[in-house]
This record gives sequence, C-alpha cells and structure tokens, in this order.
Amino acid sequence: MDVLAAIRTKRAVRHFTDQPVPEEAIRTILNAGRRSQSSKNTQPWLFIAVRDRETLRRLSGCGAFAGHLAGAAFGVALISSESADFDSGQAAAYMQLAAWELGIGSCIASIYEPERARAILGVPEDRHFDVALSFGYPTPEEVQRPLAPPGQGRKAFDEVVRWERF
Repeated sequence: MDVLAAIRTKRAVRHFTDQPVPEEAIRTILNAGRRSQSSKNTQPWLFIAVRDRETLRRLSGCGAFAGHLAGAAFGVALISSESADFDSGQAAAYMQLAAWELGIGSCIASIYEPERARAILGVPEDRHFDVALSFGYPTPEEVQRPLAPPGQGRKAFDEVVRWERF
C-alpha cells in the first residue's frame, strides 16, 4: 500500500479479533514511531508496548474514550515531556499508518486519568502520559463498516484549505 492510499483509507478501528499480532509486526510498528520526525530531532518520546490483557483492561478504565484498549492485541502508551504533544502525535500517526499497511487497525485512546495510568505502567511523575494507541486485527464488522457518507466524514477540501492568507 502506498502512503497516499494508507492516508485515504485509514480509519479508527475500535473492535479487534482475538488474533495475536506477531512480534515482528509489533516491532515494525514501534520502529515506525521511532523513525518519525520531531522538533529539532529531540525524539522526546518513549513507547511502552503493552501485550498483557489485564493491563490493557486496567488502562481502558483510565478514560471515557479508552475502552477499546481492553480488546486490543496490544497497546502503546506514548510517554513524553510536557512540551512534546506535536512530536508524540507525529509518532502516533507513523505507527498507525505502518499498522494499517500491515492490515492492523488502531485507535487513539485519550487518557483522562493520567495519574492512575502512570501508576499502572510505572511511569514517573515527571513524564507526560495522556494518550495510548490500541492495535489489533479488525473484526469482520469493522472491515465491512462503510466509510461515512458524504457530508458526515471529513470536511471538504475548500472548508479547511486557504491559499496565501486566511
């Protein structure tokens, strides 16, 4: 799959099969995040790959929109310094696109209880942790789910793009 096809077809996947993801695929996904760009090449991230189902279940309770972590084959906690949200977002996007190319779905999990999540994973208090990613093979229902109808999916190009000035 080329990059533009991955961007065009990528969707959030929140329901996964029980099929485990091979370690080689997990390493490919994590390496894509490691290879992403960062401001001044600071590479301020650290990724915690979580395969333990009980740990994923506990993390899924740390945010109203994190429930999909419980059913994931693995999750990745994005740990960084306080000022690295953009760089962490770059790493997350690279990992998600690499996963999509491998037929693995993913979704962003907002962690609204970072203290609780840090305690679960042993993340030091001086590190920022408010996003995790779930990964796994999409269920057949997810694969067959149609993209949003026109007007309900992505905004139109002319709604979000301006040339030269606002």
